[in-house]
Amino acid sequence: MKIGFFGDSFVAGVGDLSGKGWVGRLCEAAGLDYEVFGQEGDTSEGVMNRWQGEAEGYGFDRLVFMVGSNDALLNEHRRVTINEVNRLKNAKAIMVAARAMAPTLFVSALPVVSDAPASGRIGDMARQMGMIARINRVSYVDICTDVAASDVWRDESMANDGTHPLEGGYQLVADLIAGHPVWQDFVKN
Repeated sequence: MKIGFFGDSFVAGVGDLSGKGWVGRLCEAAGLDYEVFGQEGDTSEGVMNRWQGEAEGYGFDRLVFMVGSNDALLNEHRRVTINEVNRLKNAKAIMVAARAMAPTLFVSALPVVSDAPASGRIGDMARQMGMIARINRVSYVDICTDVAASDVWRDESMANDGTHPLEGGYQLVADLIAGHPVWQDFVKN
């Protein structure tokens, strides 16, 4: 089984000196082939606009998306980068198109430790994304609350750049996803 992973710097594993991030750790432990299309600073709109071109020709059996953390940050005008309505519209557009290509799973966006207001918006979006995923018949794994409560995530992120953890934080994310029954069902066949 070959899985394509699309999203932002958390998907890319920024901060993990091993280069594996949560995606590499998750897939290597399960013996899955994978490609990572994580882009630092990318928003749901950016992923929506690029993922199909990147996926073309790979013949992925499954698609996984993690979007939204950068959407919740404030831009240079002190406004939310992508407002709530557009975040959910972008997620829905990705879900509909991806589901037509291969079985699709969304993983909740991850909190930004150094920005409590943004992390609050990310948590709200994680809950809303579950509803959007159900309506659009897409699998969804929400780990946002568990990650936000983790001392490892918080300590490593603050010791790094305030946003990205080191190896332990990405191992936490991989373990939370691997232990989730939705992920387990998603990779069964």
